[in-house]
Amino acid sequence: MNLQLSEEQQLLRDMLEKAFARQCTLAHLRNSEALGHDAETWVLFNEFGLPLLRVPEAQGGVGAGLVEAVVVAEALGKFAPVIPGVEMMVAARLLALLGADDVLQGVADGGIALFALDDAAVRRQQVIAHASSADLILFRLGEEIRILSGPVAGESTDIGGLGARLVDFDGDGGRLVAQGRDAVQAYEAAVEEWRLLNAARIAAAAQKSLFDAAEYAKERHAFGRPIGSFQGLAHPMADRLVDVEGASLLILRAIEAISQNADNAAGLVSLASWWAGQAARPATVLGMRVLGGYGVTMEYSAQTYFRRVAAWSLLAGDPDEELQRAASRMWFGGKAHLPDSGENDIRFDFPEHALSLAEEVRAVFAEHATPEKRDWSFGSDDGHDVDLFKKLGAKGLLFPDWPTEYGGRSADVLAVAAVRGVYVEFGWNDTVVAVTELVGRALIDHGSDKAKREIVPRMARGELYGSLGYSEPSCGSDLFAVQTRATRDGEGWVINGQKMFTSQGHLANYSLMVTRTGEDKHKGITLFAAPLDQPGYRCDPIETVGGERTNTTFYDDLRVPDELRIGEVDGGVKVLAAALAREQGSMELFIGSLQEMVKSGVEWSHGSDQNGQKRSASHRVRSVLASVAARLEVLHALHRRALWAASTGDQKKHFGPSGKLFGSEAMIECGEMLMALTAPDSLFSGNTVLGKIEREYRRSIAATIYMGSSEVQRSIIAETGLGLPRTRN
Repeated sequence: MNLQLSEEQQLLRDMLEKAFARQCTLAHLRNSEALGHDAETWVLFNEFGLPLLRVPEAQGGVGAGLVEAVVVAEALGKFAPVIPGVEMMVAARLLALLGADDVLQGVADGGIALFALDDAAVRRQQVIAHASSADLILFRLGEEIRILSGPVAGESTDIGGLGARLVDFDGDGGRLVAQGRDAVQAYEAAVEEWRLLNAARIAAAAQKSLFDAAEYAKERHAFGRPIGSFQGLAHPMADRLVDVEGASLLILRAIEAISQNADNAAGLVSLASWWAGQAARPATVLGMRVLGGYGVTMEYSAQTYFRRVAAWSLLAGDPDEELQRAASRMWFGGKAHLPDSGENDIRFDFPEHALSLAEEVRAVFAEHATPEKRDWSFGSDDGHDVDLFKKLGAKGLLFPDWPTEYGGRSADVLAVAAVRGVYVEFGWNDTVVAVTELVGRALIDHGSDKAKREIVPRMARGELYGSLGYSEPSCGSDLFAVQTRATRDGEGWVINGQKMFTSQGHLANYSLMVTRTGEDKHKGITLFAAPLDQPGYRCDPIETVGGERTNTTFYDDLRVPDELRIGEVDGGVKVLAAALAREQGSMELFIGSLQEMVKSGVEWSHGSDQNGQKRSASHRVRSVLASVAARLEVLHALHRRALWAASTGDQKKHFGPSGKLFGSEAMIECGEMLMALTAPDSLFSGNTVLGKIEREYRRSIAATIYMGSSEVQRSIIAETGLGLPRTRN
């Protein structure tokens, strides 16, 4: 797994950003729009050799891969010059593949070559950005590839300020440059390459708009505070940042899939293209609104990104058509010719050692998961599968990241994630395991030697379980406001208080208990592994709308020896921060839910409606399925980013919360879409195709609350991802 640009790619990015930052001032951009072309920046673009970036070296080009082209596209989006940079890189490579070396030489000398996205035999008139400054425009006419000479005259203006023209590709016009199957396939692959690079340009523009808005929100004050400290502004910005960063990651996932010739590569290209526009358009609108009235003036750059993104994201037509392409390619036999990715070191895949460990777990599940057990697992309210846990524990696979001396395999974070993916694959509830892992890991990292020796190995064998004593009736997610008190009593402690939503409290032997031992809100917190098999502990069940059991738990003079204290007295913040970071970095639950929804929705679509028509033929069915799949793929990418960062020590504080926020909110959104699409049959519960969607929808609400509510995640993202002032006291 590797999500790091190479040193050369980083140098390319830095070089372009420095050059464009000097060149592309707001005044310069406005003047260029008035002319329909930025001649000065175009000269700079050519001096860097970027038009020939993707042209093979044998034909005088750089021979770079798609990732390098994405780096260039992102710089073009971030600084928004009025030049056809993306279009030129794609067109030049296409000319090279078609063998039009004489035409390519003109491009190498600074000429501007563009191309039409659609077959002119099907769509004769097409909007072409930068046509007002083009020297030539490539277009497809059935089995032929032709060239129309430019520039295209006209007085029209467009929202993006891109010198766009409505071009009529007359079948009798243009010079023939190639024909036949190979030429058409090369042209189709070029269009797919444009979709990816255009998406990268769009996402980068939206991200720059958000960061510009964040800078303004830190300086602008209202009611005596920076406006960025108001959650009504910060939280929507956090949402949009996650969406846009997810778009950038999904583009890289698509490139990886192309490089591996994966079956879903073409579908991922369409999903990435669609999602970039879906994420970026509202982000740039918000970028303007943060600035208030200034945002709509031409004196600020917010309007530039709004206009550019609107134009770039709609050049290919109705975005719903991209969803149709995605659905066709993902599930219904659609094919596409894709560009060569070139050299690619970006990897979202798990490394071999992680896959090997997951295979061991898969073998245990394959033997254990009988049809009867699967039915039990679907209907269980807590997922307490003692037999499975002991089978895994006997092989050191229940908590594989724990040191071997305590019953684990000393596995790294990537291997653990691959193992958790097996639970998702088999549709098994891993809540008991996930919660116990947090308790055991806290003991391993911060507990006494005696606790490590006596408790942790038994947890690893599946003999003891844990719960989390976090939330309370009066403080909810604000763990630093807990009132459950631990008081010194000789060599030990006595705990009194109440906890709410103590999942696994009816199964647990020990609870990771957050208690108050001092008066300072943050410094007066101490954690314990409180033993529950004693008088003074009471656990009352709470039924939830999702069919999952949780509990309210009471502690009446509960005695805890000091050896079960975790961390220093009044020093629980450090322990708690580590536990919360581990909890927020786990996104398998949300991935599993969305996978179940997609799988069930596609299976349902293969059936017929009451009129005997295949549901999969419906545009709406395909649009909904593809939009759900897009969110699943974005979540996959966010998850792998957090894992990769954790494995390399390059973790940013908003990576984990981004996945948690996106995944839980996507559960609700996707559940609503699929419930409506399949209504009224979706109203019934049970272990059926639509019953699975119904269950996930019911469970989606709770997903936005536990492990830190969506509001808490948004605050963390706003503060650490966008650098906004603290939104919480």
